Amino acid sequence: MSETQKKPFNGSLATEVKEVSNNFIKSDYIIKSHDLVQQGYKVYLLAQGTNTPYKGSKGHLDATANVRKLTNMFLEYGANSNIGIILKDTGLVTLDIDKHSVNGFQSLIQSGHTLNLDNEVWEMTPRSGAHVFFKIPDGVRADDLKHDLMAGVELLTDKVTVAPSVKLVDGTESEYKHFGGNISECSVMPDWLVKMASSVATNGNKRNKRVARYSIDQRINMMINGFDVGERNNQIMSFAGWLLSIRNIDPNLVYELVQKINSYSAVPLPDAEVNSIFRSAYNREVKKAKGGR
Repeated sequence: MSETQKKPFNGSLATEVKEVSNNFIKSDYIIKSHDLVQQGYKVYLLAQGTNTPYKGSKGHLDATANVRKLTNMFLEYGANSNIGIILKDTGLVTLDIDKHSVNGFQSLIQSGHTLNLDNEVWEMTPRSGAHVFFKIPDGVRADDLKHDLMAGVELLTDKVTVAPSVKLVDGTESEYKHFGGNISECSVMPDWLVKMASSVATNGNKRNKRVARYSIDQRINMMINGFDVGERNNQIMSFAGWLLSIRNIDPNLVYELVQKINSYSAVPLPDAEVNSIFRSAYNREVKKAKGGR
């Protein structure tokens, strides 16, 4: 984090946003976003109740630590916009434990690892999963940490949605709930997590068989009902990669199938975003086929 980000505000919050009405300032989202800036993080806004950027915005690319610019963004998009923070270059990562399509907590237990959340800074996600914040140990680079750790468990190193954001779950608004102290006060990654995120499967490594993120039953459900809101990016990436890994399959057929399944989704992703995800999945499989990671 830069010293500019860490520098405290001059004057009160009310002074920084004095042109905004009192009712507007009372928004929990605005108050929390300013608190996050004070902790040293860049904040960006998402469409209310979603993890999707506002139309016309650049999403996480609009992230800022400038209080006035952030306030203007709230004025433009709404006082109850969901909020996210940039993790890149902060020395932090987030352990994302899913409990919706796959039970990540069960995966951790089966792998012999447990987390005492009472001792951590974490947030309960809308589907009762968890985002656990950790500092990266000295000598470890975020770029060297892999993201997909096991079924239902992912390590986020770029960005993350945070409380008091909400998402629509089964027709009802469900919020992110924060526990513990400030995010900046989180603990250092435990050794087992560093080892898990740093290990590289090789021909002589018994971990060389990758654990699928989604089961066959879950993939069949995707084909019937579309991709789940909140999981669309991950599911498209996983589904496309799964099919593209099959020898001699036509990538064009895979792309058409992904587009068709996306159209079945309750909230389909824009074509441009599907194209981007599919291209990433395709490039990854080509690289793997050539012996790369």
